[in-house]
Amino acid sequence: MIEATKLIKPEAEPAPKWFHIAVAASMVLSTGSAVYSSMRTSAAMQALVKENSRLVLASSTPLLQFMSSNFDGGQPALSFSVTNDGNGPARIVWFEMKSDGKLVKSLRTQVRESSPELAKFSLEIMTSTIAPRLISPGSSIKLFSWVQPAAKDTEALQLWRQFDRQGRGKVTVEACYCSVLDACWISDLEGSIPKPVDTCEPAGRTTLDG
Repeated sequence: MIEATKLIKPEAEPAPKWFHIAVAASMVLSTGSAVYSSMRTSAAMQALVKENSRLVLASSTPLLQFMSSNFDGGQPALSFSVTNDGNGPARIVWFEMKSDGKLVKSLRTQVRESSPELAKFSLEIMTSTIAPRLISPGSSIKLFSWVQPAAKDTEALQLWRQFDRQGRGKVTVEACYCSVLDACWISDLEGSIPKPVDTCEPAGRTTLDG
């Protein structure tokens, strides 16, 4: 039987002072490098999360626009509509309309009450509710459409033309709407930058009724 030769470790001399300093410095540098790398990774992750959040918000943000026209469906007609030109659905919570600074509760009633003589005419007026409703991107809601009266209905035609020349320009709106992520805004729907709000509260608001 052959026995393995046992190697006896020689006694080492005490390490010089510079060796201990070098080891300590190496450990400090290694630890510092690890901490720096961790901080860079954390900052990169935070920036990535922030950028992803921004992209998700941008891809789901609605933008409502109020449109007024005197030609609709290939014929002379006064109309009001709301279009979602944004990237995400809009949940309209409340929608107020004013004419010459006064709240309008119903456009159909507003037209009828503008002149008692209109009661004897069969007016081609179409209205629709606007809130609470959901508008998908690229879609529109037509609030109001009044087809131009026939030439024989002189009084109705005169009122139609008067509203076209003067009434449409006096109409203003204000609405509060939210995205699918519950980010909410108040806007005049006229091109101004929407104002962010925490929530849309319908209490105390007079939403336009179709």
